[in-house]
Amino acid sequence: MRKLSALYEILVYIEDRGSAQALEIQKWGSAVSRGVLGKMEAMGLLKRSKSTTGTQEYRLSTQGYKFLNSVLDVLHKGVVHWDGKWRFVWFSISEKDRPKRDKFRRFLESSGFRPILNSVWVTPLDESEKILSYARSIGVEKNIIHLVASSIAGLNQQDILNAWDFETYKKEYEEFIAQSNEVLTSKQIERFDLKKLIFQYAILLNNEPKLPIELMPNDWPSLRAQMQYKKIRRLIS
Repeated sequence: MRKLSALYEILVYIEDRGSAQALEIQKWGSAVSRGVLGKMEAMGLLKRSKSTTGTQEYRLSTQGYKFLNSVLDVLHKGVVHWDGKWRFVWFSISEKDRPKRDKFRRFLESSGFRPILNSVWVTPLDESEKILSYARSIGVEKNIIHLVASSIAGLNQQDILNAWDFETYKKEYEEFIAQSNEVLTSKQIERFDLKKLIFQYAILLNNEPKLPIELMPNDWPSLRAQMQYKKIRRLIS
């Protein structure tokens, strides 16, 4: 499983403690801590002040808490069910508008679409308004075609589902389950380690294939990972 980046770890560390002095954050290494703190300040995630001892002290800003919550929001989302329809987007954006083309492609990917043929992207989720609105916002609405279909000739359902990288995320789920077991069965459990696990779980949920439950593989380990998450939540509570 991917380790949390230093930025995420320090973000969780400061949130857990309410505030942290610069010296505490140097446990990530002087160069790393300076770089991460500078980046977080540039992003508006931190408030800096002087502690009673005169050292630099950091707290999360309002923007910092919003950023944290934007990652954790996925923990409160319900199960998504499939209505039996596929949504296709085809686009043709010229080379002179390459920046717009790249933006639109990235937006499709972040919205859960995957490419199946040249410039044809697909999702089983109803993202129609979101995609059309974004296309209008960057001025490419006349360069895309959006189709909704309940039956498809040519590619079968499994051919389409192969566009999602199930194996990578299945492995990450299994690693999260193993890692959380290790923490949960240790003799001394640190609150910070539990919070890091919750953040890792939220990132995993945000990154996994955006598909309805009916289209997930039968052996998908998300339910076991959710049970681990609930154990962690109970310990923190």
